[in-house]
Amino acid sequence: MTITLTGATSAQQEMADAFFNRHSHHLSNYQISVTISGFRHSSVEGFKLEGAKKGTQITITIGLTLEHALRYALNAALRWIKSNADHISVEDGPDFPIRGVVEGFYGAPWSHQQRLRALEHFGDFNMNTYFLAPKDDPLQRFNWRSPFSDSFMQEAKELTEHGKRHAINFVGCVSPGLSVQYSLESDVNSVIHRFTQLANIGVKHFAILWDDISWELQHPEDIERYVTTAQAQAEFSNKVWDALSQIDNSFVLTICPMQYSGRGKEEYLIDLGRDLKSRINIMWTGRQIISEYLDIADAVIFERSALRPALYWDNFPVNDGSLQHSLFIGPVRGREVGLHKYSSGLVSNPMVQFEASILPVATVGDYLWNSSAYNPEESWERALVDLYPKEDERLALRKFFRCTMGTPVGGDPAPDLRKVFNAAATAWRKGDMTTASDLFKKAGEEILVAHKSLTSTSFTHSLLIAEIAPWIEKFKTGGEVLQGLADVMSQCTFDQEKRAIIGTSSSQSEILALKEQLSAHRKNLFGDQIEGPLNELAAELKTYE
Repeated sequence: MTITLTGATSAQQEMADAFFNRHSHHLSNYQISVTISGFRHSSVEGFKLEGAKKGTQITITIGLTLEHALRYALNAALRWIKSNADHISVEDGPDFPIRGVVEGFYGAPWSHQQRLRALEHFGDFNMNTYFLAPKDDPLQRFNWRSPFSDSFMQEAKELTEHGKRHAINFVGCVSPGLSVQYSLESDVNSVIHRFTQLANIGVKHFAILWDDISWELQHPEDIERYVTTAQAQAEFSNKVWDALSQIDNSFVLTICPMQYSGRGKEEYLIDLGRDLKSRINIMWTGRQIISEYLDIADAVIFERSALRPALYWDNFPVNDGSLQHSLFIGPVRGREVGLHKYSSGLVSNPMVQFEASILPVATVGDYLWNSSAYNPEESWERALVDLYPKEDERLALRKFFRCTMGTPVGGDPAPDLRKVFNAAATAWRKGDMTTASDLFKKAGEEILVAHKSLTSTSFTHSLLIAEIAPWIEKFKTGGEVLQGLADVMSQCTFDQEKRAIIGTSSSQSEILALKEQLSAHRKNLFGDQIEGPLNELAAELKTYE
């Protein structure tokens, strides 16, 4: 691979180097010439891309307004290079201004190495923002008054610089609400000092998170000074913003409010929006903490109440708290086309499991870039190919992933098994026990073959498999139970006169044993697409006297 870059700034040269190093396996046979120039696109982060491919020679011209949009142009160029097209001519730009991820879950935070890798993935997904806000990191919510340690600052600097190389803005966050005295200047100064530390290493976006704290003012001085908690939080946040804007007026400050879900017209939100300075973003999760849908109608109500558009904290695909037995691997759904016109951005709160989060987060990136062109199924399948290029491994992963595709608020967790269940149930109710048995047996065999591939010592994505090992174990159990179900059905007959399934004397006990075998693994998998046929068969069959 030979790369020639003309017209690039030093930052763009560094960004291009990072991009081509990351994707060298796709480009190793090419000689690529890239020319960069200025271009006024209607989208702030938009670009113009022209390219020609002749044999192994590739010539690319990129027009940009903002220098970090180079990453998005290079992403588009890579997709073109991997296609069969000889030429490309496109102008493109994102829908949402702020597009990214908030590491804001409860549970073990991602490691520093995972975060560095995450920034590279987020760059691939055309995102531009990463909030570091893990709930269970003591520095975030409990020891917030102390300055950031040298070790934290070293890691934050690495994240900031690595993020810039991949067009991702690192956002430094503080959550002081558990113990803050709003009226105490030293508490305000503690937050300002932390943000100043981050500003000194190049951070330009900061966040104060008031979520998941007591609604009532805790300190007598605050109770005497403020009429409402919203007023106290607005004053505190405004003081921090004033200090930041004196350092650099281009800095960005975001807050997560204490009440962060609902109809968008709550009294607290109205008070907060009225008192909070207009350039401070307010985060919002939608009607629910984990919202089934985010739509324009609610966004308009929020903006009228808060006097600014919502920055959505989207709790997808997060699986902390009571959701920790589940994985949510499917694509993002239920986010309305055109929502960007009424929003300052959206950030996705991922799962505790870093490796497993990347696939669903990729679909979030597609939605945020172009909501009108977003197709959940196509986005998911495309991301699957990009992330898992070896076909045999990808097919095994796909078989597993499509047993955990739902979300906390709905969706079909196992769409492929549902088809098997429906076809088999139709067969047995017609009296065709052989076909029903064969369908379940085949589904079980496919799962066991996929499991063998996933747990092979030669499987490439060992970090992912180690991370989701309990679900992989249940995956195997599901295959075994389906084969057990097939065996039970193969021993059943159908009484045409009574229109009844006739089992052996041991059929009911065998079904019960299969149900217990499945439920012994507490991780959620398959939805009800294995337990369902077990229950229905148990209810419908008659046994010999």
